[in-house]
Amino acid sequence: MSNLFKRTLLASACVVQAFGLSALAADHSSDAPVTSIYRIGYPVEVSIIGKELGNAATAQNTLAVKHYAMGRLAWELAYVMPDHRTAYAGDDGTNRGMFRFVADRAGDLSSGTLYAAKLTQKTAAGDKNGGKFDISWISFGHASNQEIDSYIQRGIQFSDMFDAADPSDKKSCTPDFVPSEADGKKECLKLKTANRLGMSALQIRNAASRLESLRFAAYVGATTEFRKFEGVTYDPVRKQMYIAISEISKAMASGPSLAGIDDDINVAGNKCGGVYKLNVNDEFATTSMQPLVLGKPKTYEGNLASNTCDLDGIASPDNVVMGLNNDTLIIGEDTDAHQNDVLWAYDLKSNKLTRIFSTPYGSETTSPWVYKNISDKVDYMITVVQHPYGESDEDKATSDADKRAYIGYTKLPKIKAKDKVVFDMLPVAQTDAEKRVAKISPRVRVNGQAHALSYTTLYRSGDKVGETIFGQHIDVSGRPMTGYSKADLPMGISTSPDHTTLLKKDGAIFSITQFEEGAGMMFISKLITNASGDLIPVGLKPIDLSGVYGGYTFCAGMPTAWGTHLGGEEYPVDANAFEKSGGKDKYFAPYLEYFSTAK
Repeated sequence: MSNLFKRTLLASACVVQAFGLSALAADHSSDAPVTSIYRIGYPVEVSIIGKELGNAATAQNTLAVKHYAMGRLAWELAYVMPDHRTAYAGDDGTNRGMFRFVADRAGDLSSGTLYAAKLTQKTAAGDKNGGKFDISWISFGHASNQEIDSYIQRGIQFSDMFDAADPSDKKSCTPDFVPSEADGKKECLKLKTANRLGMSALQIRNAASRLESLRFAAYVGATTEFRKFEGVTYDPVRKQMYIAISEISKAMASGPSLAGIDDDINVAGNKCGGVYKLNVNDEFATTSMQPLVLGKPKTYEGNLASNTCDLDGIASPDNVVMGLNNDTLIIGEDTDAHQNDVLWAYDLKSNKLTRIFSTPYGSETTSPWVYKNISDKVDYMITVVQHPYGESDEDKATSDADKRAYIGYTKLPKIKAKDKVVFDMLPVAQTDAEKRVAKISPRVRVNGQAHALSYTTLYRSGDKVGETIFGQHIDVSGRPMTGYSKADLPMGISTSPDHTTLLKKDGAIFSITQFEEGAGMMFISKLITNASGDLIPVGLKPIDLSGVYGGYTFCAGMPTAWGTHLGGEEYPVDANAFEKSGGKDKYFAPYLEYFSTAK
């Protein structure tokens, strides 16, 4: 066990009540691991520090860091821009914000300044075309990982930063409080200037800006109306950022309920979502926003009746990524409006969508990313198929084997930035057999020359390499959690990998995969290539996350330009509600199992 977990935090309500949950009932010794509600909800960066995985239960060549300075949010993705300092948050959920972090130093995310966006709509309320907006930025000030960690170590609680009250008439707050609907919760907030920990007003403000980042955004007047703000990517040719909005609804399509809150976004609802383009200035700050492509609701009959968005358009876009060439945007879906989720290639010159990948029933397409620096023979496009038969059509799984997730890749020819790339359109899956498989477009044409394509599986949930089972939960000591309460499959195995990063370290190739679970986990695999460029796993280990108090609901991720994996922890627990309940939360309880004795 890491020495970090042999410390005893001051007895805050969060920590004391956490010990009372059944997940920790088996171990109440003085060395029992402790954590806090404020230990989850951040970007987590993993560095590879050696070429060998080692013989221990967890990999010996990785080092994880949790970036408290970047703020506690629903981190769908922490996306780093080409200056290696600016990072944007895909902040997933209801009544969420747009956030930008600017690090003090390139390649070092441990300290910097956090900002929240303020949108001004330039089109009429109810705009059926998705709206057009100007963007300005509100600074939260500077902070470091070390500073924010020190507040958590002291046992800080929500009530040490804010006074909170319910609106007296459900419509307004008293003049000394600020109204907030952040995260879909109607509250009246007042930032404290002193607390029981003896913190100064500035320290309380800094703590609130990083530990309650979304509420703090609402408090200072930033926009907190985004619904299902997902992936982020950057187009260096057009100097535009693209973001996925999985569902345009709720606060984006209606005004606030509480008096005193600006209605910054008010467009027509669209359950199929859309991808927006944002202009970016020389400081990598976004300045305006408007739709690039929107999904279209549509009704079908017969064997296609379960589809409620146009099958020839996007539905609930989730991941977006540039990098194939200058003119192709890859768009991934996480939707119940298409029976089979797909990947699209969007041509930024012709505005044409091409369906290039289809997943089995109930799956989500995650982790599309193009890697050009791994091999001098081919490029790789990684694609993950998450939770087959998990979000719909559960009854169609014939066995647990059908439900195992896929980590896979497609070999591509070496593609240059200015090459013209055209995929063959993959037909819509219509038969039962077609709806059960992961399938890539049969070919891609690069400058007119055709290249055959195939999808190759690296791992599926439950695969065993040596003594390690891919996707099996482990506890803080590295032991298998075969009785994990939220496991998708027997033996504590997950079917929810959400992102896989390929990295090269001193000539050795590795993949890092993170899982979207309450007790979040990561695995590192060592890979080799053959003469054809095929990726071959030769080693697998779970990554030790004990030094960062474990992981939580890892969502999307990315490889950084300085050679690390950067993942995001999504859906942090409401600390105000947690404190009021005496430390009870159904989402926090599975996370605490990580600290329990292995079952």
